[in-house]
Amino acid sequence: MLKETKIFMVLFSIFPFIDTVYGFVLTEGINLPIGVFYRLICIAFLVFQILKKGFKKDLYTILTSMFLFCGLITLFVQTIVLQNEATAFYYDLTNMVKFFLWVLIPYYVYQRADQFKESQYEKIFLTISTLFTLGLLIPFIFGVGNQTYAGSDAGYKAFFFANNDTTLSFIASATFTGWYLFKKMRQMSFLPLLSICLLYLGNLLGLLLLGTKTGIIYGVIVTLILFIRFFFFQKDIGVTIKLITGILIALIVSIIYIKGRFFILSVLAGLILRLNYFYGLYNNDLLRFFTSSRSNFLEIAFSYYTDTGNDLLRLIGFGFNTRIADWKGGDLVEMDFLDVLFSLGVVGLLMTLTLLLYLSVKACKKRTIYSVLFFVLILYGTVAGHVLFSALSSTLFGLICGGLFIQKESLREKNENSH
Repeated sequence: MLKETKIFMVLFSIFPFIDTVYGFVLTEGINLPIGVFYRLICIAFLVFQILKKGFKKDLYTILTSMFLFCGLITLFVQTIVLQNEATAFYYDLTNMVKFFLWVLIPYYVYQRADQFKESQYEKIFLTISTLFTLGLLIPFIFGVGNQTYAGSDAGYKAFFFANNDTTLSFIASATFTGWYLFKKMRQMSFLPLLSICLLYLGNLLGLLLLGTKTGIIYGVIVTLILFIRFFFFQKDIGVTIKLITGILIALIVSIIYIKGRFFILSVLAGLILRLNYFYGLYNNDLLRFFTSSRSNFLEIAFSYYTDTGNDLLRLIGFGFNTRIADWKGGDLVEMDFLDVLFSLGVVGLLMTLTLLLYLSVKACKKRTIYSVLFFVLILYGTVAGHVLFSALSSTLFGLICGGLFIQKESLREKNENSH
């Protein structure tokens, strides 16, 4: 593996964690938080290395180039038409940079698919999974940190500042770690296997501690799917190993139930109380309850989108600053594709959908864990948002998209093995 590829792995293994935690801890009173500074380093690295490598003349390069070009042109035209000041332009540019992360990262990987090995790329996700799990559990053990929901005892998020982003990171981590555990079980010795088992349990505990209904439900569903797939569909694993694994799982579940049932019940009780509170607050409106008021945000945003501005703005969008300043409750719908439409217009939405369609075809052909995670995050972004416009989630999504281009072994290794 080349030096620059190693740098990429180190940078983006720890970037999501630094951006999420230190963005909260050091933002107040500091003009340039360490998370933002680190983000700029990562962006500069990607842009420089992509330009240095050069561009392949193919469809993916064309789509990526058009996406980035349209995004930048849209930003400048919005600034002129909306007569934005420098601070507004800077805010819009910052959000656009976050939006570009999920496009730049996979293109970087695509350019260097012959330099990456699948087993090495997997270490990025295992590192991210470990950092987030320790970042949540260690403060919890010492009794420091913050609750997930302000003014409520429901949920715990340590020093992470974005509920949806943190939940998404644990969803991705649990999916990848669970897959890695059952897929690589026969290849690992006892200590690495035990470590991965503990990491997966830590992921599930993290989802439970966060206390979001989506995270808890997803943790249960993904665990059931992994167990069913392992015991009934993984034919390369012998009956004896499956039997021993089943006994160990039953033993672990029993211990967790005996020792931790009161803790689990207290967490669930806090979540149920909060859900009941919001159900009453929303006047028993099921649509508003299940969408967490997103239906209301959408109604407000859509009225501003259709009733204000002109046809040009509807085509290129109203940007991010204008929505916050003027759209009141419609500044963030928290449904990514609708936020793309309102902020970047019809052009931005079409470019986004076109690029995602290309990657979707790639994911269907690839059929790996990255394909699964790709569609999980697309679904999450569609329903709950915070995938395409958050630095953390956009980075995770970009790494997952990059995984669609990774071979089981690099071309260099294939050549070495053939001699």
